[in-house]
Amino acid sequence: MKTEKLLFALDVDEGWPPVGAEGVWCERVNGNYRLVNTPFFIPNLAFGDIFSAIPDEVNDHVFEFEVLKESGHSLIWVMNNKGIQTEVFIEVLKSIGCSVETLNQFSLMSIDVPPEVDIDALDPLLDTYEEEGLEYAFPVWRHPD
Repeated sequence: MKTEKLLFALDVDEGWPPVGAEGVWCERVNGNYRLVNTPFFIPNLAFGDIFSAIPDEVNDHVFEFEVLKESGHSLIWVMNNKGIQTEVFIEVLKSIGCSVETLNQFSLMSIDVPPEVDIDALDPLLDTYEEEGLEYAFPVWRHPD
């Protein structure tokens, strides 16, 4: 299926996020979109979600969207302000079924957590690296607590 990049306008508050827009890859689905990568700054949107959006006529940015069908995927944002070595962290995430995108310029990672990932395997990993100094945000969490 053909993908296209959608640009989402972001609300910058006191310098965060550090960019005014984020581009994400999507597929067209019956006039709507399916997200096919994990965002770094767009809240409430996870990999595989189907959503409606109308890019602005002037600058082609999406200012509003509506999730029409949730994918069941969760999303974790990771900030590494302490320069922690994360190669093993990323390898273990991938080994349990997550995918990871990095934005080294801002010391960020975006983790896609598919619905079939064993949270009992994920939680101790997150806890260990949080003790090391990684910081997390959970902008989309669809797994049972």
